[in-house]
Amino acid sequence: MYCLAYFHMLLHEQLNMIGNPLAGRVNTASTGFRAATPAGDVVFQSAGVAGRVEQFTDESTGLEVSCDIECLDETLVLRSTICNSSPDPVTLDVLAPLHVVFDQQPREWSHYHALGGITDYQVPTKAYAVGKTFELTPILQLESHVLGRSSNKDLPLFISVAESLNAGFFCGLEWSATWTITVAARNDTLVLTAAPRTHALVLAAGESLQLPPAHLGFFGGDFDAGTNALRRYIYEHVCPRYQGKPMLPKVSYDHWFGLENRNSIDLMKQQAARAAELGCELFVHDAGWFAGGFPDGVGNWDVVDPEKFPDGLEPLADCVRSLGMEFGLWFEIERAAPGTSAVEKHPEFFFKTHQFTGYGPWGRQQYHLDLSRPDAQDWVIETVGGWIRRLDLHWSRWDYNIEPMPFWDIADRSGKIQYAYMQGLYRCLDVLMKEHPNWMVEQCASGGRRIDLGTIRRGHTFWFSDHTHTPSCCRHMQARANRFLPGHLLNSSVMVPHGHGDSGYDDTAFLSRMLGKLAFDGDIVSWSSVVTGRARHWAGVFKGIRHLLVEDFHQLTPDPQDADDLDVLQFVDYTGAEAAVFAFAGRQPCAGPVSMRGLQAEANYRVVRLNDDAVENIVGEQLMGAGLAMELGAEEAILWHLKRLE
Repeated sequence: MYCLAYFHMLLHEQLNMIGNPLAGRVNTASTGFRAATPAGDVVFQSAGVAGRVEQFTDESTGLEVSCDIECLDETLVLRSTICNSSPDPVTLDVLAPLHVVFDQQPREWSHYHALGGITDYQVPTKAYAVGKTFELTPILQLESHVLGRSSNKDLPLFISVAESLNAGFFCGLEWSATWTITVAARNDTLVLTAAPRTHALVLAAGESLQLPPAHLGFFGGDFDAGTNALRRYIYEHVCPRYQGKPMLPKVSYDHWFGLENRNSIDLMKQQAARAAELGCELFVHDAGWFAGGFPDGVGNWDVVDPEKFPDGLEPLADCVRSLGMEFGLWFEIERAAPGTSAVEKHPEFFFKTHQFTGYGPWGRQQYHLDLSRPDAQDWVIETVGGWIRRLDLHWSRWDYNIEPMPFWDIADRSGKIQYAYMQGLYRCLDVLMKEHPNWMVEQCASGGRRIDLGTIRRGHTFWFSDHTHTPSCCRHMQARANRFLPGHLLNSSVMVPHGHGDSGYDDTAFLSRMLGKLAFDGDIVSWSSVVTGRARHWAGVFKGIRHLLVEDFHQLTPDPQDADDLDVLQFVDYTGAEAAVFAFAGRQPCAGPVSMRGLQAEANYRVVRLNDDAVENIVGEQLMGAGLAMELGAEEAILWHLKRLE
């Protein structure tokens, strides 16, 4: 059709605006939206000048697509809506809002991807482990977990590098349900497709469906450059701001890991006093503030536990604020236990199946809220918003400890329910964040099992793993996840079991949680004044370097393959004027220089070893050439701060 050539031309103009060598290798005749129908594939050439929507139609099926392409730096954001303009229903197996063909030999490419945020107990961890695929034969497929949470199998972000061009691309969907990303070698080209998972989805006559936004970014350089292009794009264009400013990671306390349901007004006030002494900026009461505790009381959002908090939560919130911290509260609004007030008062808000889902240690029935319903969305907004207003909440952990697919499948096996559900979830978060600009959201899903561009847009940080007790595991996960995500999104905690005391809390324990967002959990009151003082020292250091964690990241040594390997990581500002370098020894002592990256060769740097404040001045050329001398004992960790001398 004549209009397809026009759209082809518009996309070609957009790619030329980017000016990246890879953009010129995109085969625009096969770029954009793809739908699979019983009659065969329909490929639409995506089109649109920034800020203007273009529309095009396939006459054989009556499928009509409107598409807007926004150009942000060197990244295209494609937002498409598909409508069945025919008088009859149309069945679709695949709705892919990102379908790109690169005119570059498949053997030229290396593809980098990571596993998702599962809970892991070994080093190297499987959680966030980085994989490299090359010489693609014939297909690479990344996907969500079969039970429905978006990063419970693979992390839904992807980086590819064309080695001969020294350039690459990254991609992802703004989508928090089921998905696939496939990369295939086909006729000496590379074909990339990213799509939600659907099967035999029916669009009724005249029905429209808004597809998840697809993000496709281009960069020059290697995987290291791709890492930093993706991190910078997410931080500057996807992450929400807080009070009008880019988000920096806060130092927080959360009671759950270490204390769990062992909570009361008196114990929480004791922990709050110690948290303030450490320099925490936020104090968060996690699960168990409601009648019935966790998990049996999940859903009692209007019933504070009368035994543990006889005067409600207001006295605790007032105490926290009097100590100079902000107060936060845990919610898992999308799930409910049988017999709780949410289920009893609003049974119509939940999916009709309530059987045991098979997830978790609880062995009981669970109810899943149906956020495809506008009235259920309104209830969430009012329920959570009411607590924000009542307690002046500045933080909430938005948890999600349930696998949705058993509920979605019974409601609609085609997967179409996911579209309405995600629109409902996003509406709830968008409205709450807009109405309460002082409220920060910590996304969580049994740890990091729902991390994607959709939740990143609606989360100021993530509880990225439920593993909190082994420093080496926490460090390994934070370090690897920094390959794909800016550091402020990666919240890890120094966890203290009830009555535990000082054992095991050395510099390595603290530094192993400082590659992202630093938190403290559990019974910090059990620490002596010595460990409390050391924790306070590192919390202060963290506040002094946290602005670097959202800028460039470099893995200076190879990813550790076992618990004996040295792990050295660098965060550096975009200008190269300031950096933080973390080094973690394995089970054996190690010594030798490690070369830095991204510094200014002619600048002189003041290099401070923050463990003991030892200082030396070193020229950037030497730091990037001969390297920074390091000597570490077994399982020792050291942090250096580098700043250019004026």
